[in-house]
Amino acid sequence: MINVETAKLGQLAIHRVGNKHKGEGIFVSQEPVKLTDDLSQLLTDYFLKPFTKTTEKFHFVHDVDLSYNPLNGISENIFSDKSSFFENSVLILRHLFDQSNHPHIKTGDLFITYFDKMHHLGERVKGIGIFKSERKDAFFQVEEKDKKLTINTEKGISVKKLDKGCLILETEEGLKVLSVDNNNYDAEYWKKDFLKIDYVHDENYETDAFLDLCKSFAKDVIGEETRKDEIDFVNHSMRFVEGNQEVSVDDFSDVLFSDEETKGDFKDYKKAFEVEFELEISDSFQVSQLVLEKQKRTIKNAIQLDTNIQLRFNFEDPDSMGKFVERGYDESKGMHYYKVFYNEEVK
Repeated sequence: MINVETAKLGQLAIHRVGNKHKGEGIFVSQEPVKLTDDLSQLLTDYFLKPFTKTTEKFHFVHDVDLSYNPLNGISENIFSDKSSFFENSVLILRHLFDQSNHPHIKTGDLFITYFDKMHHLGERVKGIGIFKSERKDAFFQVEEKDKKLTINTEKGISVKKLDKGCLILETEEGLKVLSVDNNNYDAEYWKKDFLKIDYVHDENYETDAFLDLCKSFAKDVIGEETRKDEIDFVNHSMRFVEGNQEVSVDDFSDVLFSDEETKGDFKDYKKAFEVEFELEISDSFQVSQLVLEKQKRTIKNAIQLDTNIQLRFNFEDPDSMGKFVERGYDESKGMHYYKVFYNEEVK
């Protein structure tokens, strides 16, 4: 995670990149932007805040050899000689333009930055930022003129939401990459074609991938007949991971599944899940508490019924659903039902 408070924006280049497929071009600035203290602070917050809660880390890759990855080489050149920043920013622009060869890719302003005095996971690092702004938001400009106020409509870049961005960090373990993409309709072009990055297989990656596997298995297999079973399994999965510093997939299966057939189904599903999403989930891994808390906030503990009734659950004890919620079928009405047990209403 990035410490925004200590980061210092040292250099900034702004260019514009078009869609190569549509015959659009690029606009190359002739010099870097002159920064004031106020502008530097505003831009630092805009560029870096989206990364303050990012847990996934990436590294540069290439099918043949890492030396053939353009951004890896450009980044190493900038870190070794920051006076080459601006000329290398143009190389980044041209590389992005070469990858902008799909009709859905939008023209945008390209911001390339150099940061000093950053802290990532307690380590002081330098960083190169690459940010693309594709959307223009409308805003009002009120002006005083001839003893009256007039209002004009203009369009500009909103400082509230970053479209696309990455941070390339020079760490003791080599170059690491953080990525944000709020317009992920073209995620393949940004991560695979332009950045050419893959996940760093650390505890954040392993925990996130395993919990995604559990939620997917709950939806596709466990909850095939009832949403209650899906919610019940997800809650028990979260509680198991929460209660262990290291998770063994075999131990997980032994605790959550009572029969060998379901254990086999989970093992087969895991293999198919890894192939479909191009993931690798280890047989055992250290648990990331940051990712666990993030995943817990995404759990949807609600059952929507076709009678315009919604049941919402908030269980500290994952066994509560099995103890206090009963599902059945009423022959006389020809309808399913849920029966909920309780001692008294809580006000």
